[in-house]
Amino acid sequence: MKASPSTLSRLISTLLPLLIGLGLVYGWLFNAKAGEFIADILQTPIMFGALGVLLILSVVLRWVGGFGRKKKAFINFQSDDGSVGISTKAIQDFIERVGKEFAAIKSIQSELTQKKGTLDIAVSVKVRSGSKIPELSQMLQQRIRESVRESLGLEEIGNITIKVQEIVGEPVKVASTEID
Repeated sequence: MKASPSTLSRLISTLLPLLIGLGLVYGWLFNAKAGEFIADILQTPIMFGALGVLLILSVVLRWVGGFGRKKKAFINFQSDDGSVGISTKAIQDFIERVGKEFAAIKSIQSELTQKKGTLDIAVSVKVRSGSKIPELSQMLQQRIRESVRESLGLEEIGNITIKVQEIVGEPVKVASTEID
């Protein structure tokens, strides 16, 4: 597999300053002979040490800065007239709106995983106290499956996992009757 020119240039522009920086810091802190050689070139030992630290810092900042960005992912499927792609963010927003139809659900978050041509959905919910969780989970799973199929046209839905994160609110107090 060939690396594209842009990938190769990014690799070189990242690794070269890192290697230079590591060499400079190594010579400054650990190997006096290498440090003296480089110091002769740069004239002052503090200068090449500072240069090494700056080079390493620039590479680390570049790596850290790139991790926060997520590539926009799409779920693609074939329709009668061609291919259709729906962003995973749009599908998650849709699923969360479906979940908010249930009064027993206080909050909802969803995650999507595409495996072997199917879409697995994991839903984390906070439910209100007094809710019947097994029935709520089953109805939510059915409603999500039907809504995603009908409204979005995604037929290959695998597992829909419901995770109850928290039960919120005060428990419902049952009125007690005293027998005399």
